[in-house]
Amino acid sequence: MRFARLALQYLRKNFWYLALATLVPSVVMGLLTEPCTMIRLFAHFDQSKLVTFADVFFAISELNWKSLLIGIVAVLIFSVFFSIVCGLESKHMRWGILSGKGLNKRINNNFLPVIKLMLVFIFIIELYAVICTLFTFLWVKVIKKAVVALTLTIIFNVAFFLVMLFAMILLSLTLPIMSVRGLNLRKAIAESVSLMKGKFFRMLFAVVVPMLIPYVVMAVLAVFDFWWRKIINIFLFVYVFSYYITLMYTSFMDIEDIDREDLKNKYLKMVEE
Repeated sequence: MRFARLALQYLRKNFWYLALATLVPSVVMGLLTEPCTMIRLFAHFDQSKLVTFADVFFAISELNWKSLLIGIVAVLIFSVFFSIVCGLESKHMRWGILSGKGLNKRINNNFLPVIKLMLVFIFIIELYAVICTLFTFLWVKVIKKAVVALTLTIIFNVAFFLVMLFAMILLSLTLPIMSVRGLNLRKAIAESVSLMKGKFFRMLFAVVVPMLIPYVVMAVLAVFDFWWRKIINIFLFVYVFSYYITLMYTSFMDIEDIDREDLKNKYLKMVEE
C-alpha cells in the first residue's frame, strides 16, 4: 500500500503538469490502439474467424505492417515526452525544483534510458502475444467445442499475462536506476531485480490495484464497441502514464531511502538558473 500511496500523493499534488507532459502520448495511444484486444477476443470468440495463425495473432496483438510503421514513430514520440516527465520528476524529487525550463537537457539525459526500457517492454509484450497466439491457435484447431476452446484460451492467456506482469514488476525500477544512477541497461535490470527482493508483493499491489478501475472501464467500452471509447481512453491513459512513471520514481526513492526534497517544508516551484 505504501508504494501506491506515495505515487498517488505525488500525482495528486502535481497532476496538471504530469497531465500536460503525458497528453500527446495519451492521444496517440488512445486514438490509434485498442488496449483491450484480449478482452475483445474473449467476448467475441468465433472459431470460424480464427482460421490461420495470423488471424489469431492480429486479433491478440493488433500488429500489422501499418501499425508497425506507426509504432516506430509512436515510440520516438513517447520517448521524448516520457523523457520530459522523467527529467521533471527526478529533479523535483532530488532537488525540490519544479520548473519547465531546460527541457532539452532533460530529454537528452533521459531519452536513451526511456527508449531502451520501452523496447524491452515492447519485446516482452510481443513475446506474450506470440505465446498466447500459439496456444489459442492450438485450442481452436484441436478442440471443436467453442466453449471448451474459449475456456482453455482464457486460462492459459491469463496465466501467461501474470508471468508477463511479474517480469515487468521485477524491471519496474530499471528506469529511475538508469536515470538517477547512470547505470547501463544490463546493470540497471540486475539492480532492479535485486531491489525488488522482499518488496515484490507490495509493488504488485501498487501496480495492479490503482489500474483496476481504468482497465474495467476500458474493457467494458471495448466489449460493447462504443465508438467514443477512444476519447475516454485518452483521459485514462493520461492517468495511467502519469501514475506508472511516478510509481517508478517514488518507489525507487523510498526503497533506496533517498530524501525527497519535494516532500520537505521548503517545497517550492523554483526557476532553474
